Amino acid sequence: MELVLFNWPAAVGGAGTKVEHLLPLLAAEWSVTVVPNDACQLEEVKWRRYVEGLGARCCLLEELPERMEGWALCLCNHAFLDRGILGAARRRGLRIAWSNEMMWHFPVERGAIAIGLVDAVLYTSPAQRAALEPGYLSIVGGQVPAGGVVTARGEVAGELQRGDGGPPVRWVITGNYIDPAKFPFRGPRSAEGPPFTIGRLSRPDPLKFPDDFPATYEALGLRDPVRFRVMGWDERVAAAWPGRVYDNRWELLAPLAEDTVRFLQSLDVMVYDLGPRFQESWGRAVVEAMLCGVVPLVPRGGGHHLENLVPHGVGGFLCDGPEDFGRYARMLQDDPALLARLSHGAREWAEQRLCNREEHRALWRMVFQD
Repeated sequence: MELVLFNWPAAVGGAGTKVEHLLPLLAAEWSVTVVPNDACQLEEVKWRRYVEGLGARCCLLEELPERMEGWALCLCNHAFLDRGILGAARRRGLRIAWSNEMMWHFPVERGAIAIGLVDAVLYTSPAQRAALEPGYLSIVGGQVPAGGVVTARGEVAGELQRGDGGPPVRWVITGNYIDPAKFPFRGPRSAEGPPFTIGRLSRPDPLKFPDDFPATYEALGLRDPVRFRVMGWDERVAAAWPGRVYDNRWELLAPLAEDTVRFLQSLDVMVYDLGPRFQESWGRAVVEAMLCGVVPLVPRGGGHHLENLVPHGVGGFLCDGPEDFGRYARMLQDDPALLARLSHGAREWAEQRLCNREEHRALWRMVFQD
């Protein structure tokens, strides 16, 4: 099968990093062509070599054959919708698989689904499906029939039945594949001598941080010595708390100021509390941390998918509020054996349950099945 991916890998950004990990999985199964938005991206030697090293082809949209058989896949690339790329792919005979990746609709995507330009809608999680699917159904005037594909993990695929009698739109929950080999495990760091270290990794978006951050970290009640490390900090985030003074416990790093693996391997615990106006559709940084052996503390509920990533008491803790974040953080600081057990548990769960290569490949086969 011919598969044309309308994305480009990148070191930062949800879709770009997702493509980096997903490409080897897809290229091992199908004939893949990667089409970036702009010609300048093909001049990025590192990423072009990466794509071609997997046996995939790189080209621009206008270099694709005029007639093709297979699928076009696009992950959260608004240019695919806004620049008419979707229509160009469809005119070539490709079926379209679209993955939003966010918890809100892009301006054009629902219209594209309504007029039958999209053959498969992909979700990262049940939480994202719950947020997006009502909007899709309202515009196609249809309903979700009973009897979707159910696995041991729950319902993972089905169809949006169109109210106008048109062909149904397939949906599949594909999740996110992360290559465990790219995030090597390292045991508890504080056991080696450095201070007990709490941190977080995210894109620099003030909405992702709690309204009362950084007080949420300082209110955990941890004893000294302790470090707070944050990567994903910029002027816009800092402006959310003007005049705030950060003492010598704090290290605030810009995106990519440090190698991601090295940064995660410097943490003992990831405290991933979130702002009240933000919903996490999956939680890539949390799973990357778990693979490295960092113990995550994440919010329970709130419309997030996070509680489905972290096994409570086995590879981290689910927290119902600030008191839980503090209680579990202090337990982990005071009990090195508990910290070590959950560190190993986080890696094992992430590697075997969240990043199982064959399970992810089976999901993508559902997307592209005839």
